[in-house]
Amino acid sequence: MRKANPNTHQDCRSLLQKAVRRGNHTLVAKVVDHLYEIDDIKWLKRRVGVIIVEECWPLIGEWELPEKKEEQRAAIRDVLRQAAIYPKFKDATGLGSLAYALSEGDDSVLTGSDEDVDIKHVSAAIQREKKYWEWIVSQCSSDSVNRLVKRAFVAYRKGGWPWDMAFIQAAAYLAVTDALPKLQAGSKSESKFPFWVALDKHTPQGKAALSKAAKETGFPWRQLNWVSFYCESGLVHNLTPSRWWDREVKWRLGKVGLSLNEAKLMWKEARPVFMELLQGESKRLEQHIGIGGSAKSNNTTDGKQLQLFAQQEETTV
Repeated sequence: MRKANPNTHQDCRSLLQKAVRRGNHTLVAKVVDHLYEIDDIKWLKRRVGVIIVEECWPLIGEWELPEKKEEQRAAIRDVLRQAAIYPKFKDATGLGSLAYALSEGDDSVLTGSDEDVDIKHVSAAIQREKKYWEWIVSQCSSDSVNRLVKRAFVAYRKGGWPWDMAFIQAAAYLAVTDALPKLQAGSKSESKFPFWVALDKHTPQGKAALSKAAKETGFPWRQLNWVSFYCESGLVHNLTPSRWWDREVKWRLGKVGLSLNEAKLMWKEARPVFMELLQGESKRLEQHIGIGGSAKSNNTTDGKQLQLFAQQEETTV
């Protein structure tokens, strides 16, 4: 399995995706420019398609990297700003996650419902990718779906982590089996970004803080690891109803013995501890990326700006 390059700004990479999720399009543009300046261009070109699919999968049909190098930076900046501003569609992430788990032999993702067949189809695609893409192309029913599938395939060929590639396969599957969602303009209003959120389990600082927070609170690390993601790192701005995301969340938390409500209560207690542990690193990251002022953020989440799951929350726990 491909390993992350240790000579990169892992916290800045994490910051980019969190800024997209939370709708901070101004910060997204700044981080893209920063990654170009530190020559993390190859990663950015490969990652942009994954970020789009994870956060707003219908937008992948509108994304194409220009051939001219002098145009690529602005194009990446613009499409990720769009992903930040648009309402979020998380079904490709949810379905891809479940399918990837099944491909690894975890059949606990199956519930015996009619929806299981979709998970099985995408899981099989992971094993037989060539035939899968041939089938997907044959199922395209319109120019817009055909364009999305072709551009998803381009993103898929750039590679990535196995689960990232499963997200892209899931996006193509959703495009040919469901009605293609229409992208609607979102609000360009932004709230102050809490930089400590970027320092999650995907960064060395976040991993260390999670371990310390688990010891201080007495919560099992395995539970807190996933709770911190779904109750904080995974928060998105303006989430559309996403049944596959809801199902993936319920399954993943269930694997560590928690319901959504239990996870929220755990994070309510652990969150201040985690924030305090990362206060210094958060300020350093804010200064590193060139944002003035204090990195200290409010200890509350703006419910109007951020939604954890679809509106019918109680039906998923």
